[in-house]
Amino acid sequence: MSQFIGKWKAVGNENLDELFKACGVDEEMRSKAKEGLIQPIQEINIKGDEYSIKTTVGHLSTEVCFKLGVTFPSSSMDGKKIMVTYNMNGDTLEEVQKYGDYEAVISRKVTGDDLVSTITGQGKTATICYKRI
Repeated sequence: MSQFIGKWKAVGNENLDELFKACGVDEEMRSKAKEGLIQPIQEINIKGDEYSIKTTVGHLSTEVCFKLGVTFPSSSMDGKKIMVTYNMNGDTLEEVQKYGDYEAVISRKVTGDDLVSTITGQGKTATICYKRI
């Protein structure tokens, strides 16, 4: 898990709008993403058996603190109330988000100074590529 520690800036994405649309993300957020106005920065830290991921997009930020395997309530960046569980699957950090009839799985994997998040939900898959900063 130590390979995830640090700050990561989004540098590109693929199929994100299709995924956002299928998962019910509002038009304003989707429009900003398409125009390149959403460039998230994620900061991942570990203290003992507790992990944290702080995501900042412009002036908005969210931070989740979690223990692996424990489901907890949270909110998505667009304000949806969700239930979230994180687990390690080999060298991949997997996050499962459930809200209403939707489920999304975010798989994060680090290779060198690159972090790739593969997001799957509602039959769609997207990737967000990050660089360590």
